[in-house]
Amino acid sequence: MPKPGSAYSNYKKLHLIYNEWPEHFRKAARIRIKLDHDQNYYRSVIMCGMGGSATYGDILNDIMQYTSKMPSAVVKGQKLPFWVGKNTLALITSVSGNTRETLNMMKEAQQRGAEIVCISSGGKLQDLAMQGGHRHIVIPNLSVPRASLPYLMMPGLRIIDYFKQGLLKPEIESLYRSMNNVAKQVSLSAPLELNPSKQLASFLENSLPVCLTSPSLISAGTRFKNSLNENAKLHCLRESVLEAAHNEIVPFTYDNGFIPRVLLLKWKSDSTIVSECFSRITRLFKKVRQPYLEIEMQEKSMVHAIICAIYLLDYTTIYMAFARKIDPLPTPAIEILKEED
Repeated sequence: MPKPGSAYSNYKKLHLIYNEWPEHFRKAARIRIKLDHDQNYYRSVIMCGMGGSATYGDILNDIMQYTSKMPSAVVKGQKLPFWVGKNTLALITSVSGNTRETLNMMKEAQQRGAEIVCISSGGKLQDLAMQGGHRHIVIPNLSVPRASLPYLMMPGLRIIDYFKQGLLKPEIESLYRSMNNVAKQVSLSAPLELNPSKQLASFLENSLPVCLTSPSLISAGTRFKNSLNENAKLHCLRESVLEAAHNEIVPFTYDNGFIPRVLLLKWKSDSTIVSECFSRITRLFKKVRQPYLEIEMQEKSMVHAIICAIYLLDYTTIYMAFARKIDPLPTPAIEILKEED
């Protein structure tokens, strides 16, 4: 175990933040935002951000793809799609407010005439929003961008609920209750035999993690990969189970000199085709003796299932950092790249 010091202190600090996530989601659910036009005005929605500040976009995009007729896309530091224009709603997020790529996306969305809503804890993004007359939501910075997800996520959910005539409102307002249930299972005080995050962290120890997810939870898998990169300083492969059945599954039948460990992230409301794909893959893994662990999210709501999966998996990455005696907060490689700008 890490000895008392900066790494241990940061581990405890991050744990305390995550322990309060249900309450942060409850507070963030109170944030209101009013758009300039009625629903019929908009032709598309685009979510822009980088790193931990972009997770909200992956989640919102997944929800919109499955539940809304409104076209949407996520952009992470690249040129905006050709179709972005005056009938596009652009959500621009950066927890710090100073992410270079995000500021560039903001400027391009402004040039295209899109309606812009910015979310940050301040910084240059807030300045640009004020100068351009755009809406800006000020949020707290919970130490690191990846921990500030509640304050990016909930305003975004409110906004896309605008296009669903308030159908998401009950899910938004009750989300913290589902998270409280998960918190009891994954917190530091919960013992290993009852704690799915600790069990998964133990299972993945000293391996290359591979996360195969329900298509409905692919954003949770992406977040898991990103949090493993940042918290535990580990590589991770992630793919939708349906797509993996056509490519990612192939290396498991060959001896490549190492044994990855696989998380199968399922949802109780998965379609028949997805459930059957998971079953076929588990039969294959048993046949080739590939270690795997299944986690099935029990929440009925897709919104709750995604967020609760992220909560569980983020805790896993913190436990893995602790087991590896690694400080989860610093990301020196990112800082080096920033110095080279």
